[in-house]
Amino acid sequence: MNTSFNWKITGAAGEGIKKAGLIFAKTCFKHGLSVHGYTEYPSLIRGGHNTFQIHASSADVVAPRFQLDVLIDIHGQAKDIHKAEITQQTVILADNLPLSNLVKQAGGSSKMKNMVTLGASCFLLGLSLDKLNQTLAEVFAKKGDEIIQANHKVTQAGYDFAQKNFKAKPPIKTNREIKDKIFLTGNQALSYGAIAGGMKLYVAYPMTPATSILHTLAAKAKQANITVRHAEDEIGTANMAIGAGFAGVRSMVATSGGGFSLMTEALGLAGITETPLVIVNAMRPGPASGMPTWSSQGDLLYAIHASQDEFPRIVLTPGDPQECFQLSKLAQNLAEKYQLPVIILTDKYLGESYFTIDKPASKHQNQRYSFADTKALKNDNPFPRYQDTDTGISPRSIPGQLGGVHLCNSYEHNQLGYATEDSAERIQQVNKRAKKIPQILKDPDFIKPILYGPKTASQTLISWGSNKGVILQALSQLKSTNFIHFPSVWPFPAQAFQALVQGSSKLITLECNSTGQLNQLIRQQTGLEIKDKLLKYDGRPFFPYEIVNQLS
Repeated sequence: MNTSFNWKITGAAGEGIKKAGLIFAKTCFKHGLSVHGYTEYPSLIRGGHNTFQIHASSADVVAPRFQLDVLIDIHGQAKDIHKAEITQQTVILADNLPLSNLVKQAGGSSKMKNMVTLGASCFLLGLSLDKLNQTLAEVFAKKGDEIIQANHKVTQAGYDFAQKNFKAKPPIKTNREIKDKIFLTGNQALSYGAIAGGMKLYVAYPMTPATSILHTLAAKAKQANITVRHAEDEIGTANMAIGAGFAGVRSMVATSGGGFSLMTEALGLAGITETPLVIVNAMRPGPASGMPTWSSQGDLLYAIHASQDEFPRIVLTPGDPQECFQLSKLAQNLAEKYQLPVIILTDKYLGESYFTIDKPASKHQNQRYSFADTKALKNDNPFPRYQDTDTGISPRSIPGQLGGVHLCNSYEHNQLGYATEDSAERIQQVNKRAKKIPQILKDPDFIKPILYGPKTASQTLISWGSNKGVILQALSQLKSTNFIHFPSVWPFPAQAFQALVQGSSKLITLECNSTGQLNQLIRQQTGLEIKDKLLKYDGRPFFPYEIVNQLS
């Protein structure tokens, strides 16, 4: 019985590759299929080799598949570039077939060549042409009936051509209800999570692969009652967000590694002034400009140690859109609760890939911490009194709120906020800030490592971030294997991790960097040396088959 397929469209930028891929992905979703969409493109404004591939199944899919059932080759180069993905069963629709003639005969323009292949793909994969046409009607609704009907004629021509010249796969049967499902990217989920967490200001300077967060939030700004600003550079964005946080406004910025580098002095400012700040670092291969449109996990240790000297921060590492939503929402609360910077590490693969997930609850309760302790504002002292509790968290005064006055600057300070170089005051303040770390580790909202698979296994994969879905997809083909996933890496949850590895005889870390940064962190924080590592650093994510081949 046919349960899944892998489809890919390729061509140059400007040929509507991503748009065609998204239309076909949404058509698959309308059939009740679980859909994963993965896109690749070079850092060129026009031209280059662009792809959009879809892994669709009646079962849940959370990762791309390697071997193809259908390959659409718009510009005639895909057969050579993707030869490793082609099997004897792969159907290739290339420009040497009469695609342009089919479009012309149907009365369409040359720009509709990609649409004729979608019609053909519907026949080849046993999908309904009506559902494709429904999707086209939705996508082109603003362009009017004439454009919609022209596209319908072209897709029909493609369907008819394939019906005459190829054999179709049996249709995939599914009883999946799509009313409680949504189809979105990690960056979209992260954006919606920030809104759910009470974020009111988003500031950014565009930098791939974080740019789509700016696009998503700008489109939702009026509806969500938030302010979105495109600042002059990454230094400005971070400082604007800190200023807003000082005034009690929940804020977020997002960038990639190069932009995050420019933010490190501001990161230290947030650390010493104990001002809430959420930073998203959508990692890409580097250093310097690196590979702007590709994926990497090379910034883990940098995020933990960025900026000079020592101060507490939280580093979250979501692995799928559900965690992007959950941890982005949580980041807003943790930043304000503990009065410190929270860094969310994602990457191009997670941020720009499309996933089918359960629809989040429509209402979210936002826990607010800014004004939890107002007693300090109701005394004769114009400054909130520093209380040396076991938590290290000071009563926080918001300027302009409840008559509050709050003094801070970038220098080391005493308990009233005045700059100081006194040695005893310096020790007191460093120790006070450090007290937050054990509080964070005890916080029930701070997500500890998660074990997937059997409690005991012959081998245990250990990873973080966007590798989650790929590993989960591979687990079903691996014997006596389980998986420990880190949704958060700092402060390092050593005790929780050590409890999970007790039942495994062989440990293997898996990461998309060249030095095994999580592996190093585990050894540094626990003394546990894990000798086996699976590393990939070519700018592409792992495919499940690569993990299976290495570990079987």
